[in-house]
Amino acid sequence: MKLWRFLGIDDSFNERKCCIFGCITSGNYVEGFMYDEIEIDGFDSTEKIVKMVLKSKFREQIKSIFLGGITFGGFNIADIQEISIKTGIPVIVILRRRPDFDEFFNAIRNLPDAEKRYEIALKAGKIYKLRDIFVQIAGINLSEAEKLINASIIKGKIPEALRIAHLAASAVIHGESKGRV
Repeated sequence: MKLWRFLGIDDSFNERKCCIFGCITSGNYVEGFMYDEIEIDGFDSTEKIVKMVLKSKFREQIKSIFLGGITFGGFNIADIQEISIKTGIPVIVILRRRPDFDEFFNAIRNLPDAEKRYEIALKAGKIYKLRDIFVQIAGINLSEAEKLINASIIKGKIPEALRIAHLAASAVIHGESKGRV
């Protein structure tokens, strides 16, 4: 089986700081990490993710980018369509549960530029159920996304690169890995 490189990106934050952490994997191996900081409830997650990917030495070899949701640092919403277009790499959002849109839209309505956040969230597109997870996709069809997800899982339900990115981001902010992806 051909080994592909995958990039998983997740965040962690506290009241002062938010980091986004990327992990590159190939097969069972971790091959590298990426790191940047974003504004809590800001609008810079898309730009920072694109920048991280484009400056990576692995850029040409990344088969897909896995995101642990579209919201980072509270409600700093990533535009997955823009990330895919600007990097030329498919983006697959991995969700453990189906989002509650009423809850989401109620939460953002009192934030500055709520309408802009709403529009970015809508651009992420349809949510699909695959096995025990939910996904959103950009730059790829659902069948191909499912193949990449299956190829990227070592154990459990989520891509290994995303699992490790979650653990690392949590350790940077909280001093140790916390919670589940």
